[in-house]
Amino acid sequence: MKTTFEVTIPVLNEDRILEKSVTTIMSYLDTHDLDNWKLAIADNGSTDNTSSIAHELCNIYPERIRYLRLDQRGVGLAIRHAWSTSESDIVGYMDADLATDIKHIHEVQGLFGKSNVCIVNGSRLLPGSKVIGRSLTRELTSRGLNLIMPFTLHNNFSDAMCGFKFFSRKLALDLLREIPVIPDWFVAAELLVRAEWRGYRIHELPVTWTDDPDSKANIKRLVLQYLRHIKRLRGCRDR
Repeated sequence: MKTTFEVTIPVLNEDRILEKSVTTIMSYLDTHDLDNWKLAIADNGSTDNTSSIAHELCNIYPERIRYLRLDQRGVGLAIRHAWSTSESDIVGYMDADLATDIKHIHEVQGLFGKSNVCIVNGSRLLPGSKVIGRSLTRELTSRGLNLIMPFTLHNNFSDAMCGFKFFSRKLALDLLREIPVIPDWFVAAELLVRAEWRGYRIHELPVTWTDDPDSKANIKRLVLQYLRHIKRLRGCRDR
């Protein structure tokens, strides 16, 4: 029996790119006979045409795509809800803009085919990784936070913020029970930290990552959110 995978695509007002991104993913899965992969479009409060596009995609791929609608905004909430309602063996997420090259899906599947692999983390900071078109501000921000985290939380993985992470669903749900309901992106980073604290090995995968010049990420707000969560987590570790 094949191991089943479900990739969550968190979306908020993504009607500009959603159809193209999902069609690209489904075409790749079909071309490579990856019929054990499904998608969950997790919409956290869109007010544009994202919902209608998502419903159309579900009609085209009724057995492969599901759409979840949350009224409250927050990527962390979308991921938590999608994984909590999934029936797949492995759950993960990708950015809606497909910044991480979709070809790495094959590598993820291969890694989970090995014994004792229950977490795979995409990294832009390993030998073999390739980052395209990233601004200096975003590069320095990412590297800075990824230096602060090991210093304060003693984690060993290299990239907390890459939007390409996969977990055994059973482990993910177990870890989520320990984590406060976090609305922002840090929920995925905290899953990695807490998994390492429990002694799990995180298998990191060097990825090709292309920056989206139209990204909606608010760098200042993101940094402040991460610093607050890092401080909170450090308190948890010290207790």
